[in-house]
Amino acid sequence: MKKMIVLIGLMMSINTEAGEFVKTPVQDFVQTDMEFIFEIKTAKFEKITLDCQSFFNGMNFYEKGEVKTNIHLSSGLCNEMYDFFATAKVEKTPVCIGLDSEAAEVLLTYEMEDCE
Repeated sequence: MKKMIVLIGLMMSINTEAGEFVKTPVQDFVQTDMEFIFEIKTAKFEKITLDCQSFFNGMNFYEKGEVKTNIHLSSGLCNEMYDFFATAKVEKTPVCIGLDSEAAEVLLTYEMEDCE
């Protein structure tokens, strides 16, 4: 299968300098009680949600029960991210997710090298 890298970057501030991505393999991708809100399970993040239902679509990274980083997404981009995770789950393809919280960027890739 062809490896694909998707980089989704949304700057929260023009003066923000990029930090480093914290990368971790995705363990599971499951639907929550809400129809278009999904939970992404990893070892490094307490909880990650992909919210394609709320007024502001986004990806939320939780720490100690609270949102640590929120990345706003357009509805089209949110749907593309859902398709990426759902396809990987069906095809049993490993996915690596990375977060650069300083630059508010998310990295999604099938490339597992350097994914801890």
